[in-house]
Amino acid sequence: MKRHRDLLAVLRANGMRITAGRRVLLQFILDSQSRRVSLREIHQHVDDRMRRIDRSSVYRNLIAFERLGIIQALNLSKSGKTYQYILDRHIHHFYICKACGNARRGNRKLFERIEAALRETHGFAKANLSVVFYGTCASCSTTGNRSGRTRSA
Repeated sequence: MKRHRDLLAVLRANGMRITAGRRVLLQFILDSQSRRVSLREIHQHVDDRMRRIDRSSVYRNLIAFERLGIIQALNLSKSGKTYQYILDRHIHHFYICKACGNARRGNRKLFERIEAALRETHGFAKANLSVVFYGTCASCSTTGNRSGRTRSA
């Protein structure tokens, strides 16, 4: 479903108007779908293309896109809030260290087991699964960096 018009169809199906700002924002999300993008990058991109759109509108649209399952927000200690395209991806899960800010993708097999448990316990059919775990990575645990601050060299 990685096409612009398919995302527009998702918006229409959920009663959202298709504005020029939403079109620009969706295209940027699609163009950046292989990486996480910061809020600053998103604002810069939209600002470069549409000078009259305010930041609060961009942020409200990001919240709406997150609610619709188009994007996922991650809070990273080093780079702040970032967003990633997730709509047609099956499993998106991350482990984020609160001390150093490193974000790692989780183990797919673990989440396949969680999916199976949801199906067996609750009859929940296969769906996209999106989870973020915050904690302390093994590296920070062994160096004693549990304060939530980055280590200095």
